Amino acid sequence: MITIADVLSPITIFIFSSLLTIILCKFTEKMKAKGRVLIALWFLVIFSAAICAVWNLALKYHASSPTCPLLSITLSGNEFGIFSSAFLVDSVSVYLTIIFTFTAVIVTFYALLCVNNSDGNAGRYYAMMLFLTGCVIGTAFAGDFLTLFIFWEITAACSSFLLIYGRTPESIHATLKYLVMIIVASAFIIYALSIIYAISGTLNFWAVRQILATMQDKRLLEIAFLFMAAGYSIEAAIVPFHVWLPDAYTAAPASSSAFLSALVDQASYYVLLRVLLYILTPPTVLPWVLMFAIISALTMVIGNLLALAEINVKRLISYVCIADVGYNLVAITSATELGIMGNLYFFLVGGITTALAFMLVGIFNSMGLETLEDFSGVGTRMPLTSLAMLLAVLSFAGVPPLAGFIAKYMVFTSALKGNLAWLAVIGVLTSVIQTAYLLRLINYMYAKKPRNEIKIKEPKIKLIPVLILTFALIVLGLYPTMVLDLISPIINELQLIIT
Repeated sequence: MITIADVLSPITIFIFSSLLTIILCKFTEKMKAKGRVLIALWFLVIFSAAICAVWNLALKYHASSPTCPLLSITLSGNEFGIFSSAFLVDSVSVYLTIIFTFTAVIVTFYALLCVNNSDGNAGRYYAMMLFLTGCVIGTAFAGDFLTLFIFWEITAACSSFLLIYGRTPESIHATLKYLVMIIVASAFIIYALSIIYAISGTLNFWAVRQILATMQDKRLLEIAFLFMAAGYSIEAAIVPFHVWLPDAYTAAPASSSAFLSALVDQASYYVLLRVLLYILTPPTVLPWVLMFAIISALTMVIGNLLALAEINVKRLISYVCIADVGYNLVAITSATELGIMGNLYFFLVGGITTALAFMLVGIFNSMGLETLEDFSGVGTRMPLTSLAMLLAVLSFAGVPPLAGFIAKYMVFTSALKGNLAWLAVIGVLTSVIQTAYLLRLINYMYAKKPRNEIKIKEPKIKLIPVLILTFALIVLGLYPTMVLDLISPIINELQLIIT
């Protein structure tokens, strides 16, 4: 039987170890090579303990043949109290926790190889990565709006520390813009929650859903929904609230962009999935499908059109992240079984691909390569790095047999099954645009002559996490059932909720 200790263990491992990491890094600051080895061993211990905790929770959950929800623990004992924080364990939260832990291991390993340990802020940087991982997992296990808000807002606020780490004028400006946006988003969400509590007298997910489904006059609920949708849309960088993301991810260190795109971005889609489908299930509570279908179309179109005119490769990948938000919304908006499967599969594939792309861009940037012109002829000069970049952009474009193809196929097919054929057509057309500008990058890498003859030596050790993610894209494209089998229990649970 799953206990509250099983749920809290991965969260507490990451959060408490983040505090100890600052002390350890301060102790090893002047130890150079030996200090780097000690830090690596420390992270090995942390992630080993976290993986064991997540594995134990997943085994207990799937062994119990649960009905939805399996475990909803209200800490105050009263689900109708405003401060009755609850933790919910179901197939979605378990699946997301596995994804977050896996991607955090790889991206943190990359950060350990990129960040200068002699920098006095390196320990805080590593600690913030661990802390954010714990908060993102807490978001996945949240069982009420208050707990979700606390974990998610801590995640959003702490992300600014990773964005500003480079301490350049660009990163400071981008971080300030990001902070202003999330403060506005938080205000919207708080106002929405105050209306929901006034209507229902509770913030517990399931209690709120049951009360809202039986309401006759839903005008106040519609107002609350609009504010909540606006708040979470800002944090998920949905058009027209996307303006902070390109600046933030371009100015931030590559390891920060990889980490945030792989974990925090994917968690923002999960928040929308949880709120829209599990609480505001259409048409039981609110008919929100058309509104989000239009927003999804705008996000796909604008994200890809802006990327089409971009020459800075890192900023180009940032616009790809915005376009991917639109593809994720297509799956959520379809509100079908295939759509949910496609969305959850996209969580994993999108996180892997964006993290891989930013990690590779970080390697290229360290060589002084930033624009498309700089990438001329790099395919022959950095063969392994360029091959990984080629596979990453082909997965973005949805070229078989890579994992991105399966993800987009499921997303667009779900739109057809959800009677949103026009949205599927827009998705396919914008994918063609996406393929065009990504092929332009490939053309520069392999068909253009190098701009100079300076020898470039590939950083082989940094390619280890890169090759792991590249291999994952190939395997998941060839054997998608490895992940889809984990998603199937989620569909069964969602059927119970909708019916």
